[in-house]
Amino acid sequence: MGYRVVVETEHGEFIGRVALTPRRREPYTEPYDILRVVTGEDEREEAENRELGREVRTEAQKLARDHQIGGVTFIGCDVSLDGSYIEVKYQSDEKLDLRAIKEGLEQVYEAHVALRGYTFIERSGAASGCDTCGLPLCCATWSGAREMGPVNARLARQQGVTPNEKIIGCCGEVKCCMRYEHDAYKEFKERAPFKNSVVRLGKREGKVVDYSMVKDSVWVQFGKRRSNTELIPLGRLARDNPGVLPADLDEWEMPEPPQQPDS
Repeated sequence: MGYRVVVETEHGEFIGRVALTPRRREPYTEPYDILRVVTGEDEREEAENRELGREVRTEAQKLARDHQIGGVTFIGCDVSLDGSYIEVKYQSDEKLDLRAIKEGLEQVYEAHVALRGYTFIERSGAASGCDTCGLPLCCATWSGAREMGPVNARLARQQGVTPNEKIIGCCGEVKCCMRYEHDAYKEFKERAPFKNSVVRLGKREGKVVDYSMVKDSVWVQFGKRRSNTELIPLGRLARDNPGVLPADLDEWEMPEPPQQPDS
């Protein structure tokens, strides 16, 4: 691990770094075939390609200006060792037609050019780093973080969290963990009574004032004072309140239906 090697990809030969080996864990994508460890000649070609990549980015920005295409920023460029394939990376907040830029670059450099768009979250994941929890960024270590859908402040409010700087990640958006936990909160609220609803607990009646999803419980206020609040598991409320279901159905027994009198 860590060795710089030349690999054969579907777009030609590229220099990469060994990230993991089958002895450590199974790869989540099909690994590339390693051709050789990087030689001095490979390093010289890579240095020339880096300089070429800077020229390509500058030329792409000029073409965007000439064709009056705004809202796009070219952030990187990968060039195969033989220079026959160039991948230009860009960031844009909206979907753009960049065919004119692609055709212009292919004419100038006589190579196959591909344009690959990146979102802000994808750029943050590529940069990596640690979050306030002390762990590496979810988007950098787990590819599924980008497939969970949009993350916004509305999801945080549905979980009872007021939007603040603590739930904002390094990318400036609500943290991926908020989106990951959303389904669990949604499932809990489908089983729990609504807030401000009246529930029974034996001979007592109270009002639901808050949730505790982690403990599968709700806070119930008995009486007029806020201090008369108790944390009640859903398993205790289920017997006296139809529609309430605990996470573990073994915690309680369903009451038997009343016997119908003989006619």
